[in-house]
Amino acid sequence: MTRFFLLTGGLVLVGLLGFVIDAQSRIPVERPAEPTGPQPIFAPGRIEGATPEIELRFRLAGRVDAILVAEGQPVQKGDVLARLDPAEHQHEVALAQAELDLAEAQLERLLNGPRPQERAEARALHQAKQAELERAQLTWERIRELRDSRAVSQQDADNHRTLVSSLTAELEAAKSRVELLEAPARPDEVVMAEARIAAAQARLELARVQFDRTMLRAPSAGQILEIDAEPGELTGPDSPEPVIVLVDTTKCQVRAFVEELDAPRVQVGMPATITADGLPDPLHGRVTRLSPRMTPKSLWSDDPAERYDTKTREVWIELENAQNLVVGLRVDVEVEPTLTDIARGTPGP
Repeated sequence: MTRFFLLTGGLVLVGLLGFVIDAQSRIPVERPAEPTGPQPIFAPGRIEGATPEIELRFRLAGRVDAILVAEGQPVQKGDVLARLDPAEHQHEVALAQAELDLAEAQLERLLNGPRPQERAEARALHQAKQAELERAQLTWERIRELRDSRAVSQQDADNHRTLVSSLTAELEAAKSRVELLEAPARPDEVVMAEARIAAAQARLELARVQFDRTMLRAPSAGQILEIDAEPGELTGPDSPEPVIVLVDTTKCQVRAFVEELDAPRVQVGMPATITADGLPDPLHGRVTRLSPRMTPKSLWSDDPAERYDTKTREVWIELENAQNLVVGLRVDVEVEPTLTDIARGTPGP
């Protein structure tokens, strides 16, 4: 019996000793306190210019004659960036200008009327025909008197009679010629001449527009990001690659991609902090614009636990005092909801 009690007491002692050792070996776990304020929103993003990247192509098909800029070069609105071979369009402009000059000269000639020499010639011809007619009429009067006394043949009488008729018609024609040359231009002829001038002007403007399209101009101030053409290459509006990619870098912004769970919490005016491995100091800014819809995720971080099959909401952040930033640089964005945002109805985490 004594042995039984000793064995039982030993087992109880060993159990108590094991319990004490186990309790002392455990590290107490301290659970963090539940957050009470608004939680920050984290999202990947990238640096952009004041405008998205602008892909520039020629509006005409042709052969590249010259590239007039280099990558990284700043340009102003209206600067010529590249040029197509302009020879064909230069000739079209010259031809249209010649047609306009011809139409204007025709209208001027119409308004001025015939030359003075032509008018003088017509009046002299009219006077000559009138004199011939008068002489023929006098001769006819004498012949008609002689015909009655049968001093002339009937054939001679008929010849002089028809001569008077012929000269009378020629006199009328000469008179009409004088009236035509001395009359002003008809209104309908002036309208037709002015219409020809308007058509020639339109053709000239069209030729000039086509000629201007041989030059690729900057639609806004910015910086050349990429050049994808060389002199001698064929290009056009349907080319798969743009000739030049331009972006306005006068002011930079950040486009962040907020995932679905945090998308409803973002509000315009929220402060944001931007960091990147290539930036020595964090950048600061505020949310200025929100996309009204969710789109498939297009920018990813290096987090192995990141989801790839989610959607994101695009958020634009205007930076404060940001200079010399690289367009396209991937950054990490932290948006800080404030108590004011919560009061406006921003849902909590």
